[in-house]
Amino acid sequence: MACSVEKSTIPSYIYVKEFKLNTNLLTQGDTTEDIVDVWLFQNNEFKGSFGLPTYIPITEKDKYNIKLRTGVKRSGQDDQRLLYPFFTDYDTILPLNDLGSDTISPVVSYLPNCKFPLLQDFDGNSSFFTIYNPKKGDSIAKVNDIDAWKINNNSAKFILSDSTYQLFYFSKELSNLPANGISLFLEIDYKCNSNFSIGINPIYINPNIKKEAYEVFNAKSTNGKWKKLYLDLSLEIGTEIAKNGAGTKFQIFFMVQKSGEPLIDNTHLFIDNIKLIHF
Repeated sequence: MACSVEKSTIPSYIYVKEFKLNTNLLTQGDTTEDIVDVWLFQNNEFKGSFGLPTYIPITEKDKYNIKLRTGVKRSGQDDQRLLYPFFTDYDTILPLNDLGSDTISPVVSYLPNCKFPLLQDFDGNSSFFTIYNPKKGDSIAKVNDIDAWKINNNSAKFILSDSTYQLFYFSKELSNLPANGISLFLEIDYKCNSNFSIGINPIYINPNIKKEAYEVFNAKSTNGKWKKLYLDLSLEIGTEIAKNGAGTKFQIFFMVQKSGEPLIDNTHLFIDNIKLIHF
């Protein structure tokens, strides 16, 4: 009795080295990104995520209605990968070569309904932030040399006086932030050689409720390298609004402190491209 053998489907491959981000510089800030994963959807069905750069197997029958979406590290955690909600999809019909590979260069942008209540790149004269209770010698300087995120563009450098152990940098008050699980992220580029924290300061409607700022993210030295952070504040902001009402306002703060034994006198923190984003 003869047996029939079904011919197996041999996939082709697409090679995705990286995504590129396109922005409106004035309303959305610079094109800084740290997209680490590509998420593959076919006919709106999730097929898998792949760390970049990567080869993705695609069969001829699956090459239509392909969406490539962007993945980032949630709150800087390597083991918490997130489909970033604010970037557009990359839609394509793939040109496939049998038994070969094709290289594609996906370009994405922010979705048109994204809101940016906080946007600070330190290249203009205005600042959304002020130092809290500074001592003589405390300052935030603008640098545009090799220490900057991009040479010839300003980044902010925290300078602590000899007598300062912790330096806080608070934003102006932010209102009408979303609750009810709506995505809310803080994007920032940073470089530091000491402990560095980001926190929120809720400002309650009821003046009798004690105001208390608290940290939500803590980083250690980046060893001279710039890092990109996508800090998920959805839960923290949403919880505060749920407890205290829709009129709750917030400040975002950054805090750097000297560390080591003895304390490091040349403690530094550089930050740039601060974006608070929600729908």
